[in-house]
Amino acid sequence: MKEKKCFVIMPFSKTESCSQQTWTKTYEEMIKPAITGSKLGFTCERAKPRTGSLIRDILTKLNVADVVIADLTDRNPNVFYELGVRHTLRNRTILIAQDFEHVPSDLQPYGVIVYGRGQTGRDDFKNKIRGILREMIEAPDKPDSPVADFLTETNRALLSQEKSANLRKLTAFLSELSYNADTADNILVLAKQSLERKQKNRLGVVAQIRFDDTCLKLLISTQYIGVPNGMQRSLMNLSRSINIYNCWLGNWSTATNLQSTENTLSEYLPKFKKHLLGLLKQFSKIRVDYLKDNYQEQYAPAVILMSKEHEAYVEST
Repeated sequence: MKEKKCFVIMPFSKTESCSQQTWTKTYEEMIKPAITGSKLGFTCERAKPRTGSLIRDILTKLNVADVVIADLTDRNPNVFYELGVRHTLRNRTILIAQDFEHVPSDLQPYGVIVYGRGQTGRDDFKNKIRGILREMIEAPDKPDSPVADFLTETNRALLSQEKSANLRKLTAFLSELSYNADTADNILVLAKQSLERKQKNRLGVVAQIRFDDTCLKLLISTQYIGVPNGMQRSLMNLSRSINIYNCWLGNWSTATNLQSTENTLSEYLPKFKKHLLGLLKQFSKIRVDYLKDNYQEQYAPAVILMSKEHEAYVEST
């Protein structure tokens, strides 16, 4: 079992109700035995008296400790300062006190252990500490302070905003796929009419028809939602195809061999439209799953390689 660290912040010198010897006895006979005796793989260390040279060391330990215990008895300013630092840095902090009256109202909802003297008090304290340590091991990210609650709510709000923005982008991408599939149909009709020489105003209409890839480029460039590697590569190929088709459309009205261009479009556009509709179906499902929080975003590699030989130039991550 990997060794885990418990760091204890508590007064050293005399306070209103406890002498220096009482604090030492509380740590040595109650807190430390409860931590090490839990048999959950914890070591226990007490914060040293505060001096300028030791403050940085204390802050480091507050950051790296798996669990911190803070004794709020007599509301020692140093203890509350260090507790505030810990609450800002990490979860998994246990609050204890000799009486509930020592606990500020803002902290009272966070499961304070009130400990008593004597063997009965020590046994009860040990059992409660063991139970809390087990809960922390099972749920290490559970909020346990006002700061954690605030950050959790803030993160939820940010995630909600991000989700709404991504849903709007996905919706726009679906609209773009539908538009392009419809554009393919229109081009096929124009190409057929031109081949039959039934379209008199072909040149003016063709000059205005193009496929759109604005939303596609946004999805590829930002990866605002993780898709499988194969699908990401397919989207890149789609972008390339749109560029090619748009070049053909741009040259259609000025091509020396109109029939050759129209034959090419008539041959390849049905397959292109089928590909667009396939993506429309896939991303429609992704959007619904994402909306219902059922979509499992795929791991995105650092680089999407379009050719196997490119691997020789890219370091693995």
